[in-house]
Amino acid sequence: MDSILTREDYIKSLIKSHGYNLKEFANQINMPYTTLLSILNGSIGGAAVDNVLKICYALHIKIEDLDQLANGAKVLQTAQETDADVDAFLIKLISELSIEKRIALKILLTNM
Repeated sequence: MDSILTREDYIKSLIKSHGYNLKEFANQINMPYTTLLSILNGSIGGAAVDNVLKICYALHIKIEDLDQLANGAKVLQTAQETDADVDAFLIKLISELSIEKRIALKILLTNM
């Protein structure tokens, strides 16, 4: 397995799926573009809580979703799993998504 979706990459993909580029999104949430870039190119875990909440609120996700993604990524990175294990893990993650998030994921994947 080559790469795991990081929280930062997840946020970037959600921003794109909402039809924004990073600069437009930063304007939409009244955050300096450089702050958003710093968060998404560095570590969302080190960002101010207020800024993470702004991002999550605008993207209609819970902060807990990011925490679960971080925990899931750590499990995948440390486990040396087979492709079948990863597929099962992804199916489990997708099945736990709300119907709206599943639809958004489907739209995002078909537009790649």
